[in-house]
Amino acid sequence: MAKNDYLSLRVNKELKETFYEFCRLKGFTAGKAMKLFARQFSKDDVIPFPLDVNRTYKDENFVRVSIHMDYDTRMEFFAACDKYGLPMSIIVRGFMDYCVTHDSFPYTL
Repeated sequence: MAKNDYLSLRVNKELKETFYEFCRLKGFTAGKAMKLFARQFSKDDVIPFPLDVNRTYKDENFVRVSIHMDYDTRMEFFAACDKYGLPMSIIVRGFMDYCVTHDSFPYTL
C-alpha cells in the first residue's frame, strides 16, 4: 500500500477563497487542480508562469491549505521545486495566483 501525505501551506485567505471558487467554476476541486499541477510541473520541470518570489499580499490574514497528495507525487514535486531552490509553498501560491489573475490554468488540465 502506498504512503499518503499532505501538502500543507499557509496562504492569504482571500487568495484561497478565490482559488477554490475559480476551481469550482472550472469543474475541479482545488485539491485535484493542485495535484494535476504538481504532477505536470514535476514532469516538465518548468514553471509555466512568471513567478514573483517576493510577492506580498495586502494583509497578513493567512489560513492553512492542506491537500491530500500521494507520497510519490509530493516527493517528485518537492524535488522539482528544489531544483529551482524554492519551497513548494512559493510555487503553489504562484500557481494559485496565476489561475485567479488569468482566469485559466497554466496547463491544459
